Amino acid sequence: MEKAAYIIYLSILLFSIFMFGAVHTYMYTLMTLGVLSATVLVLWKNVRKDYKSRQYRLRVPRNSLHVGFLVLLGFLVFQVIPLPSFVLDFLSPGASVVAEKSLPAVEMVNGAAAEGRWFSLAAYGYPVRMSMVRFVVYGLFFFGFLQTLQSRGRINVAVSFLLAMGCFEALYGLMETYSGSHQVLWYTMDYAKERVKGTFINGNHFAAFMAMGVLLAAAFAGAIAPEKRIHRNHSRRKPSLSARVASFLEGEEALFKRVLVGLSGVVMGLGLIFSACRGAILGWAGAMFLMGLLLVLRKPYRRKGALLLGIFVLICGYAVQIGVEYPLERFMKIESGIKSRSRYAARTMDLFQDFQVAGVGVGNFQYAFPKYQSEKDKKKYYIFAHNDWAQYMAEAGILGLGLLLGGAGYYLFKTLKLWARRKDAYAVCLGVAPVVALAYIGLHSYVEFTLHTPANVLILLSIMAIGYAALHLERHHRRDVMSYRYYDLPLKYRGGVVLVLILGLIGWTGYASIRHFMGEVNCNTVPNSTMNRDQAPPMEELLRAVSWDGGNAAYWYKLGSADYTDYTDEKDKVGGSADYADYTDEKKQTKEWLDGWLGQNLGKNYKGSLKNPCNLRNLRIKALERSVELNPFDAQYHLRLGWEYAHLWQEKDYHTKWLPAADISMDRAGYFAGVKNPHLHQELGNYWTMRSRSVMPNDPLHHEAWAKAVWHFRKAQSLETGGTLKRMKKEIRDCVWNSYPDEEYIKKVLGF
Repeated sequence: MEKAAYIIYLSILLFSIFMFGAVHTYMYTLMTLGVLSATVLVLWKNVRKDYKSRQYRLRVPRNSLHVGFLVLLGFLVFQVIPLPSFVLDFLSPGASVVAEKSLPAVEMVNGAAAEGRWFSLAAYGYPVRMSMVRFVVYGLFFFGFLQTLQSRGRINVAVSFLLAMGCFEALYGLMETYSGSHQVLWYTMDYAKERVKGTFINGNHFAAFMAMGVLLAAAFAGAIAPEKRIHRNHSRRKPSLSARVASFLEGEEALFKRVLVGLSGVVMGLGLIFSACRGAILGWAGAMFLMGLLLVLRKPYRRKGALLLGIFVLICGYAVQIGVEYPLERFMKIESGIKSRSRYAARTMDLFQDFQVAGVGVGNFQYAFPKYQSEKDKKKYYIFAHNDWAQYMAEAGILGLGLLLGGAGYYLFKTLKLWARRKDAYAVCLGVAPVVALAYIGLHSYVEFTLHTPANVLILLSIMAIGYAALHLERHHRRDVMSYRYYDLPLKYRGGVVLVLILGLIGWTGYASIRHFMGEVNCNTVPNSTMNRDQAPPMEELLRAVSWDGGNAAYWYKLGSADYTDYTDEKDKVGGSADYADYTDEKKQTKEWLDGWLGQNLGKNYKGSLKNPCNLRNLRIKALERSVELNPFDAQYHLRLGWEYAHLWQEKDYHTKWLPAADISMDRAGYFAGVKNPHLHQELGNYWTMRSRSVMPNDPLHHEAWAKAVWHFRKAQSLETGGTLKRMKKEIRDCVWNSYPDEEYIKKVLGF
């Protein structure tokens, strides 16, 4: 069981690194299921029978990360559980504001309020749920992989495996970059072609692997280097020639291993330099300095510091020979990079100010950030802040940051305390690897989003597990013994409860992961640059995606915005009479399935057939309302829903219900709009122009609506340039002229 789990963990590492860093759905789903399977095997091995008492017992290793893992997992759960409105107001007033904007606009027209309702701290819970899945997988990988490292041989194999993968990535990236291919597996890169990326999509994330690989190589080289021994030879006779030759041959194998490890560090160092990632190079230099400093503090290991310096000099020497013009050119432009990253971080801290205590929700940055985005970054879409510290503060708040730093600090304290007691070179050198790897990640994360690549997280956790195992490895009677401490729990009582909880967590994680995967199979919403996925799938696939994973707001929005022409025409138009009968039978089955789905979900609003315009209207509104309820941050969702309300002019209560609801939706869209989408502001201007014409000139709403129209039109123009701006001005002029054929109105909106 243990050996099978060990092989699975190494296989997960292999495929996660090789397949684009496991950033795409198909790979991180496979990673998740692999980790869960290996964890079940490790659990099975930990259930043992005590032959004295004849009872089964569960053995759980004690670990300095257990508490931190459980506390952070509890915090993620806390972010998504519903809380009373007064509690939410106290903990996060910003969350209360956003929560109110998730309520159906029609209810707000009727006087409904958020008071008395329960909302979670994270206005959009789906990203937090997916963050929980990832966090559980990472935690189970570390705890499970650690338990499989039960001997020096297993540790050496794991280290050699990571170094071999690092060398392959570096050599593959150098070959593809300097051969002019610029291809990652089957995917052709069309940007940053001068940078080495290995099989990673992002060169900065490839650089993180290279940096951690060089640190691991340096630590391993020191671990297998022979210790200086003092030979006390009381006789004055020199050793014989045969004795000296035998001694040399005895150390030849160890020398060969050290040379290979040193060369692997040099190869990965070249990959790091030619990735041209400034943050990774500077972070690696700081971590190497820290490693040397820690070893220098231990008197018997000062020679190891010289070894680190040697690896550093070799890397720089080879890089100079190859040519470092492009990496140096990148460093010459570091000031502009610092300015842009500082601006992102500053705006992210503005987001943090509105959600200080518990954050906006882990994973919600990309949805909440557009409102705070700088005008210097107009028309850009940011998934990450390029500063994981600032982003985590915005997503988790002071409470989440304190828990993270507390857990990491406790782990580092316990690790360094144990490291200071160990004297064996193997334990001392490999035991320092987790400390310097975390230091590197902490430095690099200040300017990058390295840990959002699953492969890099697994690499970091592997190094932490290797270092932890090496620190606990002791030699007794020519056998490797792990000095772990265990909780030995009777399976009939406490052990059974713990086992059920762990298995329940594994089951929930696997179920959530499969739901997400099946939803993405039918409707792609996660960025996937290596697969040419249909971004506008047919209606039946949208409905299947919603059925699999209804918590994803993007599925509902696409469902509410889909083209239903193919399902409402009375006759299907297909080229060629030979396929017509089969095609219509398939369409008939599809429509029957759709009618059944709509009947179940629209209830009393469903009126007999998909061809009925009322059904389509109800479906669109229901889907868009659901998307807003799930994710109130997206201005486009509010805009589209507002137009749907505004088009219900045939309803009797149009002016008292649906049009005011459209006003509320458009106000919400303007609240979240930001500077990302000029077209969105143009659409808002179009709406408020129409709205100003729907009331009498002496009505206060007329002046209010016209003022909003002017503001949004001008905002849209300020975000556009060149020919696009020229076309936009013509469209704005035509829209205003249709409602107000007066040049004075045109001058106001065009800013003359």
